[in-house]
Amino acid sequence: MTVCTHLFTKLGNVERRSLGMPELPLVIPQHPLGGLQVDAVTKKADQLLDHVIAGLVQP
Repeated sequence: MTVCTHLFTKLGNVERRSLGMPELPLVIPQHPLGGLQVDAVTKKADQLLDHVIAGLVQP
């Protein structure tokens, strides 16, 4: 499982292929995460939680 913002999706795809894990799940929140207040990051995390759980439990 990798979390990368939408601006880094291409890099995330290149990395997972180059590491030999093309099926590695990506969770892609909107950029930016840095510089946000805790409440804003918490809200983004809550919106992504189902995707993170799905990525962690897939075979």
